[in-house]
Amino acid sequence: MAPAAILLATACGDRTEEAPTPDPFISTDNPRDELTEVDYGDLDPSQVSLNTPWGRNIVSKDATPDRDPATLMDVSTQSSDGYDRVIFTFESHIPGFRLALGTEAGGGCDGTAAATEAPAHLAVEFAGARANRDGGAIVTDQSRTVDFPALAAAMQTCDEGDRVRWILGTTGEVEYRIMETLGEPRLVVDLRHP
Repeated sequence: MAPAAILLATACGDRTEEAPTPDPFISTDNPRDELTEVDYGDLDPSQVSLNTPWGRNIVSKDATPDRDPATLMDVSTQSSDGYDRVIFTFESHIPGFRLALGTEAGGGCDGTAAATEAPAHLAVEFAGARANRDGGAIVTDQSRTVDFPALAAAMQTCDEGDRVRWILGTTGEVEYRIMETLGEPRLVVDLRHP
């Protein structure tokens, strides 16, 4: 009986395992392009903690539970070589967010009020955030019209219940990407020129 056990153990020990065959439907390519100096613009590359590739999909991040709401301190817009940029600057941290492209720009907190007359829009909704202090708006320019290649208008449409919503009116269907910065907490939204 002992020789049979040794033979069985030897047979199991000499077995070589083949490497698994890669799934042809899963890409191993990195979808992100390396960001260039033009992509960073005025941002310090060492302070960018997150960046997404250009796309049209919904992008979201959950709010941190049990954390005080983040206060939106400033919203700025600028046009650069190849993209238009909207920067949301917060006081203490970046809250949860959800960005979604659409063709109907619904304003108000429920999305049913009029917002912009742009052909398309990007809704930027922050969860666990506020844009007022004691009922007074902190961001003074809550609605602006610009003449940029991709961005036509930007408008705050909601600030209640720890929820802030902005509608970015676009000149058509565009791709966008986002970046988060360290140090000064900012969510940077770039709209690619058509």
